[in-house]
Amino acid sequence: MKVPLTPFLMLLSAIAAPAWGQEAVDVRIGAVLASNSGQGFDPRLVSMRRQFHTLFPYTSYNLVKEERQRILPGAKAGFEIPGGRYLLVTSSGMKDERVSLHVMLIEGSRPVVDTALTLRKHATFLVGGPRHQGGVLIIAIGADPLPVSVEAAPISHQ
Repeated sequence: MKVPLTPFLMLLSAIAAPAWGQEAVDVRIGAVLASNSGQGFDPRLVSMRRQFHTLFPYTSYNLVKEERQRILPGAKAGFEIPGGRYLLVTSSGMKDERVSLHVMLIEGSRPVVDTALTLRKHATFLVGGPRHQGGVLIIAIGADPLPVSVEAAPISHQ
């Protein structure tokens, strides 16, 4: 019996190719306190200095909290934000070297931000947030793809 070559090759390529969009995602969340008291710039933020000075009118930037979590597509991760706020992030997977996320910032029991983001690898999205301790919080959201073999586990730094 002769097996047509084209269907066999299609089956082989489907087995050998990784599933599109099934990569785990390393989500990075930073809470930056920005104010006009002083001239300090946190050295941990130096790679984003230009973005902060271009987008926001403050003279001082201090990273007050940073957290990372690894999540699979469709999974959710929660991040506590200073001031009693909570950020809920859901990964929608990857496509064309971009990570898609659904982000919801919750204050008390109500969402104050509810949006979808698509980020290039290694990119960071900055959101000017609520007033906090004489300044404002700026929330930095970033995500990078990880191989499926990397187990989803939280990594947190405070």
